[in-house]
Amino acid sequence: GTGGLAFGGLRAEVLNLSETQWATGWTLGVGAEIGITQNWSAKVEYLYVDLSDKQFALTGLPSSYQFNVVRLGVNYKF
Repeated sequence: GTGGLAFGGLRAEVLNLSETQWATGWTLGVGAEIGITQNWSAKVEYLYVDLSDKQFALTGLPSSYQFNVVRLGVNYKF
């Protein structure tokens, strides 16, 4: 399992104007890794990310950004 701080850039665009903000939030996830051979392993990981609500001055609207991430990977140990 994993958990921690998350941050990312958010951007709003209206006509030819744009506004960028940094948002902070949190993330939680789980994952597993299994050995295939002595040097090779495969992994899968799931993360849920929730960036806190921010209000854009440009639009006056709040932005609430949550998303899911699934990662697959293969590792080689030297």
